[in-house]
Amino acid sequence: MNRSFAAVLALLAVTMLFTGGPGAVLADGHDAPVTVEAPPSNVEIPEFASPFISSVAGAANPAPFTYLTPISHLLSSSVGLMARGFDPRPNLGISSQSRGGNVPPPGLAWEALPEVFMAPMTPPSAPVSQGAGLVPFRDPAPAFSRNILIPRDFSSAPLQTEPSIAVNPNDPDHLVMGSIDYNFPNVTNYVSIDGGVTWEGPFRPSYLSEDVGSGGDAVVAFDRDGNVYIIFISIGIEEFTIGPAADQAVVSSIGISKSEDGGRTWGEPVSSFRSGISKNLSPASDGRLEGDIAISFLDKPWLAIGPSQDDPDVDAIYVTMTEFTSRFPIIFPFGGTFPFFGVPVLETAIKVVSSTDSGQTWSDATTVGPVVRRIFASGGSSEEELDAETQDVKLQDAPSGAIGTQRVLQGSQPAVGSDGSVYVTWLDSTDDDSMEGLAENYIARSDDGGETFGEPVRTSVFNEPGFLPRNGFFRYWGSAFPQIAVGPNDEVYVVYTAKPPDDPTDDGDIYLVRSTDRGETWDRPVTLNGDDTDHLQFFPSIATSPNGTLHVMWGDFRDDRAQTRYQIYYTTSEDGGDTWGFKDETLNIDTRDTRVSDFHSNANKGFPGGVFIGDYFSIAASDKDTYLTWADTRLGEFGPVNQKIGFTRRAPIQSPEVFLSPPAGPGGQPVTLQGFNFQPDINVIIRVSGVAVATERTNELGRFTSQVFIPISGEGAHAVNVFDDSGNAATSSFFMEFGFDNVQETQELLAERIQSLESRIDGISGEFNDVLQAQIDTLKAGIVQPEIPEIPAPIIENTQVPWWLLIVGVAGTAVVVAGLTYFIARPRSPERWESV
Repeated sequence: MNRSFAAVLALLAVTMLFTGGPGAVLADGHDAPVTVEAPPSNVEIPEFASPFISSVAGAANPAPFTYLTPISHLLSSSVGLMARGFDPRPNLGISSQSRGGNVPPPGLAWEALPEVFMAPMTPPSAPVSQGAGLVPFRDPAPAFSRNILIPRDFSSAPLQTEPSIAVNPNDPDHLVMGSIDYNFPNVTNYVSIDGGVTWEGPFRPSYLSEDVGSGGDAVVAFDRDGNVYIIFISIGIEEFTIGPAADQAVVSSIGISKSEDGGRTWGEPVSSFRSGISKNLSPASDGRLEGDIAISFLDKPWLAIGPSQDDPDVDAIYVTMTEFTSRFPIIFPFGGTFPFFGVPVLETAIKVVSSTDSGQTWSDATTVGPVVRRIFASGGSSEEELDAETQDVKLQDAPSGAIGTQRVLQGSQPAVGSDGSVYVTWLDSTDDDSMEGLAENYIARSDDGGETFGEPVRTSVFNEPGFLPRNGFFRYWGSAFPQIAVGPNDEVYVVYTAKPPDDPTDDGDIYLVRSTDRGETWDRPVTLNGDDTDHLQFFPSIATSPNGTLHVMWGDFRDDRAQTRYQIYYTTSEDGGDTWGFKDETLNIDTRDTRVSDFHSNANKGFPGGVFIGDYFSIAASDKDTYLTWADTRLGEFGPVNQKIGFTRRAPIQSPEVFLSPPAGPGGQPVTLQGFNFQPDINVIIRVSGVAVATERTNELGRFTSQVFIPISGEGAHAVNVFDDSGNAATSSFFMEFGFDNVQETQELLAERIQSLESRIDGISGEFNDVLQAQIDTLKAGIVQPEIPEIPAPIIENTQVPWWLLIVGVAGTAVVVAGLTYFIARPRSPERWESV
């Protein structure tokens, strides 16, 4: 970063601090708040402009979020989108006004997007025409269930991402999935009690009452008693003053809620830890203030629950997070009396808090590992170089004792061992700056319940992924954040994405490192993806079953030559990570890894512009099954943008079915159709013999009932196909007992009958001739089925054939038939046939 950009940052800081009017800040000055003029609440995006353009300052991005703008690329989840002006949720209330304001938040003007980005609002019970009927037909995975799309939409922002899934240790069929949901102001969750076949929800924990919204990062976990917890970023606004100037900035808490009924209702959330604004000011010799303003923000939380170190019969809850602290020095340039915010210094630290009373009270935060800093003034690697560049402007020393000049910590995760030991792992960008060069993953262990941690141990060194992959527009730096799991014997596993050292064209493979001595030493990394391409793998997640089996999933572009559409892949190990692969003797499968999704996802069909599919996917496992969730965009393939949470499991899930009543009958009549096991709350298309005849909408259980008119066709079975918009399909058949071919056969019989009657009418006279002629005329007109009159014997006598000749003919025919029958059925001698 050069000096010109530093100057821009300084000028931006002036605008932020002195919106209400500039003034000298003297040591004896009083902090007198002044009125801050609110910018216009609605900004109109020009028609010719990109739909994602929004101002960094001003109405589209008010002052509270402006302080996060310099670090927006480092923030995870939807907070990073808010700081960059890309978050589409309307009326969040986070504005340049006070907490109670109703000014729209910074970010994307969702209503100004082109129509192609807008999903139509459809009442759940209203049938909708699909138009051409294009659906993402599925390609079943070799050994996993058909995919379920868990969430449902309640607005015109059909976007969900960043799933976290957990399985009840007391009931392997009880699952809870939490995620970001742009239909609602906070994260949401869904519940399944049948192993993921059906899902209830959405259920909605609240953000903190003193705050104004949520920043995502939902993580769920169960305790030993079956209670479930969910954490999230809760966003608030804090005001501050310096002398006569007043301003406000966004702060955050890591909120946590508890559910005692399996995830259906949630208690009042509690703040486990909160950021804030602090002043480190003192009078200088000339009477002015010197020092800095520190604005902190908490990001990227994660949750783990396990036995307490003090009492193994009680569960302890651990929450880790990244604390970003931006320190803005107060300076007086050009010898003037107007104070400016100087070039900020960013400090990052990994924090952990704990609770042993079900999340009601929390410990003080413990810093795990070092506090590092990133200085925005330059890309130099030493403080001496920085001083040389800034000449007379001396950068302040960090009061926290932070180290480094271009270093960032991010992406922590905790895990709890069977003995109550707490492990925390994180990413260290090193001093070559974040998202480039080399990065390192570290881990630290606590043996006293998180009060203190040992010296961090480096688990891996690797080529750090960038902010975006070169094949897409979505943020994937989070792929490098370490994902941790602990086995039943306290072996520790970490997976992450890194650029392979031997292929510069590959933006990411999946690696695993392992420790069998409680994190003291680590094996060399092992590559888990089994492809031989240079296509990207990203967002790995790891879980261990109670029996010690390891499970890893990730997103994978290997199957798409254009590297635009990803599938979900999976591999497993039953020997503690010594060998990896997927085997199924029944299906004769033995491979390094296996595809588990049954349709691809294209990030460009999900979040507008393809900029956000989250920072992670999620996997959970029991001894009974394995459960995988990810950001799935298949519904956007043939319509407006749409992003759901996809789900699959190892055990099969019953396919959709459709039943007809009656299943048979003549054509041209209505038939009742009932469908089961389809995607809930979604449109279905009904086709008969390849022709679309109706559309319906499923209910919350994935069922529907419809009246369908079966058009007249040929006799026999006719296929009835039903497809939902997610690609689920079911087939049945209607047996048409009378159709067009039956009419043709009847016409042919009538023609033969007419010909027979016409051949006999010449020998009939009198009134019977008139009767037969009338019947012939009727048959020719095709009006009614003829009723052939009974012809009296005298008429037969008047014909040229004598009656006794008929009797002789019948008797002779009987004799000939009897003789032929005897000849064919008589016993035969084998000896005679052998001699022939």
